[in-house]
Amino acid sequence: MYNSTHEQRFDNDAPAAPEQLSLLSQILNRETFGILGTEVAVGHGWRCWDVGTGDGSVARWLAARVGTNGHVVASDLKSQHVPGHPRIEAIQHDLTSDPWPEPEFDLIHARLLLMHLADREAIAARLAAHLRPGGALVLTDWFCGCATESLIKSPIDEYRAHIFQEFHDGVHKLGAETGMDFDWASHTAEVLAAAGHRNITVRDYQAPGQGGEPTAKLARLHSGMLEPYLLSRTGLTEADLAVIRETLLDPEFEMLTNHTYTTIVRAAK
Repeated sequence: MYNSTHEQRFDNDAPAAPEQLSLLSQILNRETFGILGTEVAVGHGWRCWDVGTGDGSVARWLAARVGTNGHVVASDLKSQHVPGHPRIEAIQHDLTSDPWPEPEFDLIHARLLLMHLADREAIAARLAAHLRPGGALVLTDWFCGCATESLIKSPIDEYRAHIFQEFHDGVHKLGAETGMDFDWASHTAEVLAAAGHRNITVRDYQAPGQGGEPTAKLARLHSGMLEPYLLSRTGLTEADLAVIRETLLDPEFEMLTNHTYTTIVRAAK
């Protein structure tokens, strides 16, 4: 994850980072691989850039697709979680300040990245310009429509409904304070259309939210990673957080999850 200007609450050096990255992969990889494999049709010999690569799971999938004649650049502020692979060039890289790899990529993929960057609109347009003719840019970010939807989908008591709302609001307040934009994904396509691109599609995905599923486990992990903030900046107590964590493992519980919107842009040939 890139975040060069704000405090990193989800630092990839944190002890919980490997679990967080693994859970994100479990939640999103099937959808991502479906888009890259079927709609984009990544193929043999492609040159790909996986920006904000995290644990490198997408980069590894791409390396298998591009074959011996292909190449994958996997970049992140902290790229230590990417395992070695003969077709993956893992680089430590700040998208907002470091020189970019040479252009003419067949694919550029960035997941849960641009929503964190202050100059996301300019970077999206610049990424699209880094494609070869006919290449594909694939941008995925969270979108939260929680303001208009009920947060909890399964019946729970009033107390738990209240503390889950406090938890949700606290996490999103922190996100806003650190520059995250949960609306960005809903207008990424408009930004790229304004930059002159015409071949644009958008895919909407919402992962299951049952207790014990990866999305619930990720929320549970975040309740620990963000505990100092939640205790100091919300009305939650340690006892409340313990109830939240227990509930997030209950298979009878179901919560609303964020959507991901994936914007796919094909460069003109």
